[in-house]
Amino acid sequence: MIEYTTIRKLEGKVEGRIKIIKLKEEKDAEVEFTCPECGFSEKRRVEWKEPFVNGSGINQFFLIECSKCGKQTKISKLRKEIKKKK
Repeated sequence: MIEYTTIRKLEGKVEGRIKIIKLKEEKDAEVEFTCPECGFSEKRRVEWKEPFVNGSGINQFFLIECSKCGKQTKISKLRKEIKKKK
């Protein structure tokens, strides 16, 4: 059963992209990521730290680091991103 899923475009020097799928029975999330800084694409498993629980707490975003250039990208709640754009 899917606990969390998202697909988003990431703005940067090149068009980045991220797809996250977290299944309830697994501790890690499956991530497909294209870095918005260098364009490097990869697919890997990332430790899931419950980033969006109850809208509060220490993990207000999902953080992923590019394996090639080291750029860190934060993925915040989609609801927060929509509020910022208004």
